[in-house]
Amino acid sequence: MNYNIIVYLAILTTAGTGAVLTWSNYYKRKLMKARRWRLPFYSKKLNDYFPISFFKAIIDRRRKEKMDLEIYEGISFLRNMTAMGRGSLVSSDTVVELLTDHGGILFPIYGKMLQLLRQNQKERAIHYFSEIVGTEISKDFARLLIQWDEIDPNELMENLLSHQKNIKETRLTIRKRQNEVISDLIYLPVVINIMLIFINFIYVGYFIDQKEMLAMLL
Repeated sequence: MNYNIIVYLAILTTAGTGAVLTWSNYYKRKLMKARRWRLPFYSKKLNDYFPISFFKAIIDRRRKEKMDLEIYEGISFLRNMTAMGRGSLVSSDTVVELLTDHGGILFPIYGKMLQLLRQNQKERAIHYFSEIVGTEISKDFARLLIQWDEIDPNELMENLLSHQKNIKETRLTIRKRQNEVISDLIYLPVVINIMLIFINFIYVGYFIDQKEMLAMLL
């Protein structure tokens, strides 16, 4: 067991050293090329490198999932309001303000959106919401809120149902991908063990051959 661990650590060390040297040479070549041809050079930040980038991506994905969930809850609230006949009685300003009152992670985003709306910057409000939230449904939902006054009251419920359906499908797709990743991670240790066994055979076979050659020479 200890022998396999030593071999595995040696492989990781060699691979890591090779990756660092390769990246270092690549970085130097790009820098020299940029200086020679006076091209813009983008130097990556610490957050762009593994494993920080990996954990950052996980945090961002969880944050977007929470945002989509809050949008889904907001749509449910608007559906109930529309079903009670109040949907056509309120303005876009009031709708966004009501959503702001719910708090949550979208609270400051709704607040800024409401501010832009009151300044009659509708397109900017839509762009701001979709850019900050950054999910598939965010832009369409923002446009629905901003154009609330212009939508036919008879079409409000249909639009809200359509948005909820899209969010459901997106969440199901995300869960499916997560399950696939978990499934791959479960089999990863098995694959690593098989690789170690093959490396062990090669390693032992190589040294047996070397030992026999030395014996013949001596």
